[in-house]
Amino acid sequence: MQIVHPSEAELETMLHLAFRHLPPQEAAVRIGAVLQQHEAGTLQFDSLFLAKNGDTLVAALYAQSRPDGSVLLWVPSMPAGYSAEAFYDALEKYCCNGNKYAAVALADRNQPFDERTLLEYGRFEFLSDLVYLAVELSPQDAAYQPQQLQFISLPEIQQDTQSGTEDDTAYGTSQRLKTLVKATYADSLDFPQLMSVAPVENVLLGYKSGALFRPELWFIVRYEGRDIGVLLLTDASPEQFELTYMGLIAEVRGQGLAREIVRYAKSAAARWNKILLLTSVDEKNVPACRIYLSENLRAWDRKKVFARFY
Repeated sequence: MQIVHPSEAELETMLHLAFRHLPPQEAAVRIGAVLQQHEAGTLQFDSLFLAKNGDTLVAALYAQSRPDGSVLLWVPSMPAGYSAEAFYDALEKYCCNGNKYAAVALADRNQPFDERTLLEYGRFEFLSDLVYLAVELSPQDAAYQPQQLQFISLPEIQQDTQSGTEDDTAYGTSQRLKTLVKATYADSLDFPQLMSVAPVENVLLGYKSGALFRPELWFIVRYEGRDIGVLLLTDASPEQFELTYMGLIAEVRGQGLAREIVRYAKSAAARWNKILLLTSVDEKNVPACRIYLSENLRAWDRKKVFARFY
C-alpha cells in the first residue's frame, strides 16, 4: 500500500473515502466544505492523503490544518486486511514539517477503527468524548434580559480604547479580551490537556476562521464592575448560532453566572432570528453539562477525541 497526495481528478473520490464513516448528511457537509476550499484556491493538497494498492483506492485521510497551529483529522476507516500505520507515518511528517503543536483526531461513535494502532503506533492518547448539544429557540428567549451580568461586545471594547495600544490588528481582538480568555483557561475542565498548550492568540484566530465571524457576537462579561468571563458566538448558518466558547475566571465559578451566560447566548441567537443554538462540550466537564441540560440543550451526537502532542 502506498500513501500519496490525490490528483485533482481523484479529489472528490478521496473525500468520500475520508468521510465514509460519518452519517450521510454530515459527510456531505464536510465534503462540500473542502470542495469549496478547492474552488477558492485555498485547499492545501499536502494535507490530503490517499492510500493506494496499485490502481485501487483503499482509504483516505484529511488533515485539516487549523489557524491555532494544530491539525484536525478524522480517524481513517481501513478495509479488512489493511492497517492505518502508513497514514500515521505520513501525518507525523506533515505535522513536524509544519511545526504543528498537536494533532486532534475525532472518531465517530459508530465508526469501526483500529484503536490499538492509533494509540500505540500513531502515539495518540484518548482525551474524552466530545458531546454536541442543541436547543430550539423560542420568542421568549429573545425577551430575556440579564440580571447580574453586563455583556460588552468586541466593537464596544475597541471603541473604548483611547490609546490604541489594546487593539491587535493581526487578530482584530483586544489585549483585554486575550488576557481574559487566558484567565478563564485556569483549572478548566474542557479538554484541559489541549487548553494548557494552545496559544490564546492562535485559538482566537481559529475561532474567527471557523464560520461567519461577527465581532458584535464576541463579548466580555462583567460582574460587579469587573471583567469575569467571555462569551464567543459564531453565525454558523442562516438558521443557527454556535456557542463557540464561554468561560469564567476561577473565583466566580459556582455562583450560577454561567447559566446566565447561556441564557444570554440563547437570547442573542433568538434576536437574530435563529432557530437553533448549538455547542459542544467535554463529557468530563460535568458542571458545564449540567448547566446546558438545565437550559434545555440536548445531546444529539458525540465523538471520541484523541490527541498527539508534538
